[in-house]
Amino acid sequence: MAGSEESTGYPVLLRGADAEAFVVDGEEVAPPLPGMEAALDPRTEAQLRSQRAREVFEAQHEAGPWMDDYWDLLEEGYTWRQAVYMLWEAQPPDRRRPRYQNELATQVLGLTTDRVVSQWKAENPAMAARIARLTVSALAKARSRIIAALIESASDPNPRSHSDRKMALQMTGDYVDTQNVQVGPIQDLSRMSTEDLAAMAQLPETVADGNGGD
Repeated sequence: MAGSEESTGYPVLLRGADAEAFVVDGEEVAPPLPGMEAALDPRTEAQLRSQRAREVFEAQHEAGPWMDDYWDLLEEGYTWRQAVYMLWEAQPPDRRRPRYQNELATQVLGLTTDRVVSQWKAENPAMAARIARLTVSALAKARSRIIAALIESASDPNPRSHSDRKMALQMTGDYVDTQNVQVGPIQDLSRMSTEDLAAMAQLPETVADGNGGD
């Protein structure tokens, strides 16, 4: 239930009679309980936590192969946390670091839980479509390395490289898998005359009759 923008640029999420809760870079921030006010107000604390986590991430991954996609996502209007999550989600599951979504939220994004990440997934279909494009983009960017690795493996005479050689020759059109050859309709040869069978086999009729030869 989003509210209006305040002077800081952060929207009010909920309004109560005596308290407010805010969203800071995707994280819902509740006010402190009466008598338990923090040294920093919750919104400022959440802003600082987000800012610090972002600085750490960008410093550690400055030369990352997918940082161009990260900056593109920011330009498209996604928050830095959403951009990092989307890049993480676009990776094959066995290559994601951290491995699990809750670890990404708490260890990288500076969130206290991964609840808001689950909300992004459930409430933003456009995000899922963009993640799918990121996956294809990653494959396209790796195309030259993939082909180079295929060539190197296919050129290796080791029998273990047989499948790579087969794939490479299929890609160049030099190998056709006989299992994929299209076969026409099967005819009932028992109903055909000797002359027709000879014509199909391109044999002289005398050979087909058994009269050829010495």
